[in-house]
Amino acid sequence: MQFVIYMPTNFDMMLLELYYSDTCLNCHYVRKKIVDILSGGIMFKEINITGPEGAKRAKQLGIEEVPTIAIDGEVVLIGRVEKEEIEHEINLHQTG
Repeated sequence: MQFVIYMPTNFDMMLLELYYSDTCLNCHYVRKKIVDILSGGIMFKEINITGPEGAKRAKQLGIEEVPTIAIDGEVVLIGRVEKEEIEHEINLHQTG
C-alpha cells in the first residue's frame, strides 16, 4: 500500500502528512502518537516513501529520513517525536 488517507468530509482542513517506511520502528511509534491526538479539522495522510509516488513526493519536500511530519506541505518534525511536540506544531499551524 502506498499511502492511507483518513479524510473527513470537510476539505477546508489542515493536512498532516507522515512520511514513513514499513521497516521503520520509529515510524510506527510516531503514527500511533498522531492517531492518538487526531481531532476534527485535521486530515491525516500516510505516505510510504519506498513506493514511487511516495518517493517522488518526499523528494519534492527534501525529505531524506523517516519518520518525517509535514503540515500543509511544510516539513515540521523529523525523527522520533513525542505527542506533545506534534500537538505543539498543530497548534502553531492552527493559530498562525
